[in-house]
Amino acid sequence: MSWIIAILVRLAGLAGVSLSPFAAGALFAGGLAVVAGGAAIAGGVHLYNAGFSSADAKCEAAQVAAQNAQLQARLAEKDRQLIFANALQQRDAKRAAAAEAQIQSNQGAIDATPANPNKCFTRDMSRRVRGVR
Repeated sequence: MSWIIAILVRLAGLAGVSLSPFAAGALFAGGLAVVAGGAAIAGGVHLYNAGFSSADAKCEAAQVAAQNAQLQARLAEKDRQLIFANALQQRDAKRAAAAEAQIQSNQGAIDATPANPNKCFTRDMSRRVRGVR
């Protein structure tokens, strides 16, 4: 440390200032205090920024978790709707198959009906038809 004070006294002498070893030591100690204070302030700013970033990250994580929960609920609702739509589609497919089978059965009965050689109604048949209300 004494060599630093000697250098400061010599530099002050070159600049034309008479500086005692005590004053040079005080200047050196003051400079160290300023550098240490600046480093402490820089460290404090860094810690403040780190804390702010941490709080911001926690807030963002909470928002993302809430959005995730909303999306999960929407996905569950869409799954339920899809299951319902698939059930309707299967029910309609069964109904269409049953209707097609009934149409085939009716067409078979139509095809099996013999041709009627007497295409006109008799008087008795006409009265019966008129009496249907």
